Amino acid sequence: MMVRFIQTLAGLILLFGASACAPKEESFSSCAASKPASEVMDSFMAAFNAKDMTALEKTFHFPNMRISVYPLHVLTGPGQQEDVFGILAAEGWARSAWIDQTIVQCDPTKAHMLATFARYHADGSEYARYDGLYIIELRDGFWGITARSTFAP
Repeated sequence: MMVRFIQTLAGLILLFGASACAPKEESFSSCAASKPASEVMDSFMAAFNAKDMTALEKTFHFPNMRISVYPLHVLTGPGQQEDVFGILAAEGWARSAWIDQTIVQCDPTKAHMLATFARYHADGSEYARYDGLYIIELRDGFWGITARSTFAP
């Protein structure tokens, strides 16, 4: 099952890369997944800034994949995250915020969203900005993030 999940995600990423001329966000404003996908992303960021791993993981579907730096992170259930908040504290992180979110592909049960977020120090100064692709799906009765590929370490 895990191999099938990884193969499916790899196919989606290849498909996304091949469709660089995808319609702009306005094309998806009426898509049924648009509003719930945005709500999941807002919940993700609120939990992240609250340093609440339990709430953060409630925005995920499992298995959940994070593609960043090697090795690939595949979470099969809650409680498997690294100490992301400790790592960020060491670099002086205080909070993060979405800069931009654009749905680039959408159907009634799934959205592919390009999102940019920034990291800030306690004094409010921005010190990093990263782009990513988030796959948000309606599965098992709730909307959640199935995978995310970001350029953040």
